[in-house]
Amino acid sequence: MIYLDHNSTTHIHKEVKQLATSLISKMLNPSSIHTNGREARSIIENARRQICQTVLINNHKEYNIIFTSSGTESNNLIMSNYYDADVFISSIEHLSILNQIQRLPNVKIIKVDNNGIINLEDLESALRASHATKKLVSVMLANNETGVIQPIKEVAKIAKKFGAQIHSDCVQALGKIELDITDLEIDFATISAHKFGGLIGSAALIASAKFTIKPMMLGGGQEKNMRSGTENVLSIAGFGLAAELAKKELVQRMRRMRMLQIKLEEGLTMCLPQVKIVGSSSARLPNTSLIIAKGSEAQTQIINFDLRGFMLSSGSACSSGKIGKPYVLTAMGISDDDAKSAIRVSLSHYNSENEIDAFIKTFKEIYSTIGV
Repeated sequence: MIYLDHNSTTHIHKEVKQLATSLISKMLNPSSIHTNGREARSIIENARRQICQTVLINNHKEYNIIFTSSGTESNNLIMSNYYDADVFISSIEHLSILNQIQRLPNVKIIKVDNNGIINLEDLESALRASHATKKLVSVMLANNETGVIQPIKEVAKIAKKFGAQIHSDCVQALGKIELDITDLEIDFATISAHKFGGLIGSAALIASAKFTIKPMMLGGGQEKNMRSGTENVLSIAGFGLAAELAKKELVQRMRRMRMLQIKLEEGLTMCLPQVKIVGSSSARLPNTSLIIAKGSEAQTQIINFDLRGFMLSSGSACSSGKIGKPYVLTAMGISDDDAKSAIRVSLSHYNSENEIDAFIKTFKEIYSTIGV
């Protein structure tokens, strides 16, 4: 099988596997004060330092790294601190942000253009109309379906102009592009280990120390009273190492993925001129291609590819396996017919040129049978 769904989850880095293997038989509870407990605490604090260095936080005291179980939990944690505020989110956010409309009384949805870029004028207008003393803007750095990268520095500038804090879901960005939290001038960021070589089960909310985070979960007061529950030491250790390796290997990974992405997209558009690559005129992640070739719904295409040995998706993997018209494409003004046929190929630096050639060949075979 050829795996082309790396935005949902990707390979565990071999060095992370080795670290996990060396720790798996140890009893590690960082709340214990004995030898093993102190070792566990040291592992966690080292992981915090590694993450700070990866996201270019020069002074780790300026930010808190709050370990959680997933990007979804991290997003919910920050949103739960703004239930008494006006909240401004883009129309293409991850569902862990968009679905907050069920709990947040004052959510403003900000439009995006046909390229998937947030409408800055719409954002500024909405913020100007707000009379709330407490405001939060949440805009993801890179979209999980299209790979389109948002102008977060400009978003942050507008947010701060109106006294709002800014959060960015950076889950898809880390390990694929440089992530400089300080330069982006964001107050809160979400990252997740299994998107760039770590283990599933560990993520983090990066939070400016200027703001107090109230916990969603009450208990023993772990993570400086911001997230109770015994920390997942094994996964956190891998998280820190995966982050360090992502920074070390970033340039090599980016070049490799971009080369494969160009090969994929040029190959598809040459063999089928009707093929569209969503967001192709925008800055995008070097690994993500959302492909439209009308003629068959995404679910049928994915099954056909799976039967031929290719694993890919129609978009986010966080919708309980549901396949339907991507809401991201609807927000971008893409027609229903186009949206229903969209499939996502998300690459890794582990993929080979031969795999891309094989995918293009299979793509052409599948679409010749459905008459595209």
